[in-house]
Amino acid sequence: MFARIFTKEEADALLPELRRVLAQMRQAKGELKDLQARLPEARGLERRRLEEEARFLLGALEADVRYLASLGVFLKDLDQGLVDFPARVGGEVVFLCWQEGEPEVAHYHPLAGGFKDRRPLGPNPPLLPEPRPGERRPGA
Repeated sequence: MFARIFTKEEADALLPELRRVLAQMRQAKGELKDLQARLPEARGLERRRLEEEARFLLGALEADVRYLASLGVFLKDLDQGLVDFPARVGGEVVFLCWQEGEPEVAHYHPLAGGFKDRRPLGPNPPLLPEPRPGERRPGA
């Protein structure tokens, strides 16, 4: 179903990189918005330059979205900084849910749910990736 199932620790370890990428994406989005506001009035070479810059910024945003997907995470809302990580809680596949500004991943929600369905992780959440065929876990 998912290319990667995260533990809480794995999700927490990605947070510095996610913060960096989200800030980069927000900056590109802001620059793109400014360009789009100037585009209707631009003519000739200035218009062509703005259009080229807009294409570059869109490409950068698309590349960042692909990069996040390659990490196995789901960007749910750039403006709110919402990111989901596929995980298992008590044997059920769910999304660990993190919002930028939170110091760690501390919530989850059902796959069919969203931010409004967030539940806190317990003190010792049973978050184990699905074992691969033939794989043995320590102590098993």
